[in-house]
Amino acid sequence: MSEISITTTRSNATLRAFAVALSSIAACAFAASGTARIVETIESTHPPYFAKVSDGQVVSVALQPQALPRDMNPSNSIRSETGDFKPARYAFPGARVPKSVLTRLTDIYRYDRRRDVPIVSSGGDWVIAEYFRAGSHVPLARFQLLGKEVQRQERLDRTGKAVEVIVVGWAPAASTEDDDKTDPGTLGEHPAWIRVFKLSTAGKRTLVALAWRKKAFIAAPDRYDAPDERDLVFGLPSGVAKWPTEEAFLKAEHIDLNAASLTGHAASTADTRTVR
Repeated sequence: MSEISITTTRSNATLRAFAVALSSIAACAFAASGTARIVETIESTHPPYFAKVSDGQVVSVALQPQALPRDMNPSNSIRSETGDFKPARYAFPGARVPKSVLTRLTDIYRYDRRRDVPIVSSGGDWVIAEYFRAGSHVPLARFQLLGKEVQRQERLDRTGKAVEVIVVGWAPAASTEDDDKTDPGTLGEHPAWIRVFKLSTAGKRTLVALAWRKKAFIAAPDRYDAPDERDLVFGLPSGVAKWPTEEAFLKAEHIDLNAASLTGHAASTADTRTVR
């Protein structure tokens, strides 16, 4: 699908640098067709935002998070080196959001929405991403993503608090850290690809399930080199295999490696999942 871009500048944009990754998020909001789509880019500083609009519908908008404070929480409010909050980027998969919301930004609360915050100040597509239902300020899903790659998934309770954490990436099987600093060449005999942790009320992690490699690596892997399913065992921290296939493991542990929950798919059942 081709895209024709029209830019409407209301004033000097302060969020332009943070909107670079919006195009990839916004693409999910368009149905595939063989016709060109006309995308209007609107920039404003009063209030500050950077929006993309197509056919009278808002596709995405980047803004300072204080503009929509009820969506802010400790996990998605990231400060920059200067102490300011990093901007939030909203997209609306499955929702038709009229251009009129740009005149009153709090109307965005009325729609299903995905909210991304860049982890590093350069913006880009390394983000904390959440999905909110219309009228709610409690996220149903939360991920750490690099582009479309899931690095961490949090299972949330009805208050939006993380009760389980799924970490993806090669690490020693006994590690409880997200970003384990272990030399990739010393991952151990059975390095873990996916680790599932239960969180206590105090935030302490307990490993409850994992996918580990049958054999040690001969050469050190990249942390996010995806393995062949046939090289993995899916089971318990005791070393007992429990699930015969990756599909069975992912289903049993509610692991969403495609982050489909951020598009509303499976999000409708997110608040009814059984938590250990």
